[in-house]
Amino acid sequence: MRKAYFVLTVLLLISVVFQFYFAALGVFGPQGEDDNLFGFHRVNGSIVLPVLSLLAVIFAALARAGARTVWLTALPILLIAVQYLLFIIGGLVGGGDEDNPTVGTAVILGLHAVNGLAVLGTIITLMTRARARAFPKAGAVDEARPAV
Repeated sequence: MRKAYFVLTVLLLISVVFQFYFAALGVFGPQGEDDNLFGFHRVNGSIVLPVLSLLAVIFAALARAGARTVWLTALPILLIAVQYLLFIIGGLVGGGDEDNPTVGTAVILGLHAVNGLAVLGTIITLMTRARARAFPKAGAVDEARPAV
């Protein structure tokens, strides 16, 4: 179970890196109605990341990773929910519309990227913890050999 949990954290990390790429693809790609590339960002963020996060929580519990690690594994689910809340709050506070947002909306929606970095940092921490549990000898220092 520990190795499966580690694999899930690696998949989460890959998915988050792709999420940043898909966001850039949507921003820098064609902006027409038929060729808007934000769809990849939406699908990955609303389906792939939450499903992988939920599976990671289950596998963290099954791997007996410890209460703190299990709760930390659940944190990306909460942070993904915050991503949606930022759009709701941005619309309520700033007004405007999708094509012509106000400064207030832009300020709030700018936190979307910052929160995405929090998701990335959390998942890197999880992957580090999962790797240490799955491969305990990999990070250990050999006592017989002096450090260089």
